[in-house]
Formats: sequence, C-alpha cells, structure tokens
Amino acid sequence: MTGPADSSAPAGAAKFSHRAMDTVFMLMVRGADAALAAGAAAAVFARIDELERLLTRFSDSSDVAVVRGLAPGRTAVVARETMDLLVESARACAATRGAFDPTVKRRNFGDLVLDPDHCRVAVKGRVELDFGGIGKGFALDECARILAGEQFGLDDWLFDAGTSTIRASAPAGGHWPLGVGGRWKRRTRRETVAELSSGALSGSGFEIQGAHVFDPRTGRPATRWAQSWAFAPTGAMADALSTAALALAPSELRAACAALGARVLVAREQPRALDFLRDPLAAFGDWPAPTGERA
Repeated sequence: MTGPADSSAPAGAAKFSHRAMDTVFMLMVRGADAALAAGAAAAVFARIDELERLLTRFSDSSDVAVVRGLAPGRTAVVARETMDLLVESARACAATRGAFDPTVKRRNFGDLVLDPDHCRVAVKGRVELDFGGIGKGFALDECARILAGEQFGLDDWLFDAGTSTIRASAPAGGHWPLGVGGRWKRRTRRETVAELSSGALSGSGFEIQGAHVFDPRTGRPATRWAQSWAFAPTGAMADALSTAALALAPSELRAACAALGARVLVAREQPRALDFLRDPLAAFGDWPAPTGERA
C-alpha cells in the first residue's frame, strides 16, 4: 500500500512511534507540554494494543475468533468496540455496493445479523472476518477521542498508521499539509492532497505489495485505478473507502462519496506524455482543484 502523503515531523513537534497491527503508528503533537504529549502517546498506544487483541484474526481469544466459531443460527455477545466496527463496516459495504467487505473466503457479510443495542452477533452461515481494510483507521478514531478528551485536551496533532491512513486535528486557522506519495508525486499537478485540520486521509495502491487488493464482488484484482486516496470524517471510513475505490467505477465513486460524506482521488494509468494534457489524478466528491506548480 502506498502512503497518502509525506508526513515528516515539522519543527517543534514531538514525535512518538509504536509498532502494532503489523505496522508502525506515528503520533506527532505540536504546541503541547512535553510530559503531557508523552503521556498522551502512552495512552493511545496502550489503546491500540487493546484493540489489536480484540480484533485480530490470529488469536483464539479475540472477538473475530468468536464470530468465526459461531454455527449458523447461534448468537454471541461481543465488545462494544467490535460492534461499533461491524456497524461501520456495514455502512462502508452498503455505500460501496459490496466493494468493501470485511469477510473472507465466502464473502458473505450479509450473513451477519447485528444487534447493536445489545452487542449481539448472530450468523446465518459460517463467517470469517478480516478487519485489515478498516481496523487501523478505526483504531485512529478511538485514539482521537483520547487525545481530545478531558485528560489530555490536545487539539494539534497528526496520527498515522504506517502512513497508509492518517487522522489529524488542528486549531482554528491551522492544518497539516499532506502531499501525494509514491511515483504520483512527480506526475501530478497537485502539490498537496489535502490540508487536514480534522478528519482522516487514507491511501491504497500497488507499488509496495503488488496487486494485493481484490474486488469482493468478482474475486479479481481491484485494478480499475492504479492508486486511490480517500478523505472522510473518520479514519474507519477513509480506510475502507480508499481500498474499495480501486474497484469502483466513476458513478459508484460519486455515490459512495455522497453516502459517506467523503472525497476520493484516483490515479489512472496513462502514458507520461499525456500528463501535460490531463492530470493523471481524477477527483470525486468535490475535492478542491489542483494548486501549485508542477514539480
């Protein structure tokens, strides 16, 4: 997966890192007392570890394992966080017409029966979950509540999950500028993808891991676009949409953006000679027009 942006720490920002969920989470905090920033970093990293234990596919004690073990017609109680993530997954699945689907093997998210009020999950058939396409973004959302909460009250920070998904907060008049990553940095007219003061940005592509994203609807590699970036109010939605976008047609992208309050940029493969006539990036969902000069 190609990161959505260059996000090196600006002068004066405190920087903290932590390995979890098979990546490195990086927190940058501006304008805060050093001890307060360090305490916040410790708290959010502990929260990420809790979520990983709860949501991993690789533990028999996780909620994912509980759902995997359910026989058709049976019900289990899961943690509130798991239910919240399942509800977010259902929203993303519906908005992308099934191009985002956290189930594996059978691709049968519709076989889950959710009771959010009581955190109960039932299945109509065997279901295996993999939250790899939404879990890191969801973890950033959970951590955002801690950073902005009464204990720390931080309002100027950027938190990235291996640069694939970034969530940020900035005070009035401030922002975190994020530029296009990978080979598209040299080909687009856009010096920045977004200037984040709130919300999240996520990127998906094939430069690092090859064609590892598949369209659940067809079982074939999701290669309609070479790269995608999604901006959404939450990390979970940005994470899910950037993955699904690789398989979505233009009309589907517009519908998904409208349903989720999101914006998407996609990169199309084209001969470099065409870059001077047409920007290789196409925008959906009212993304701002390109600014700045070509590098």
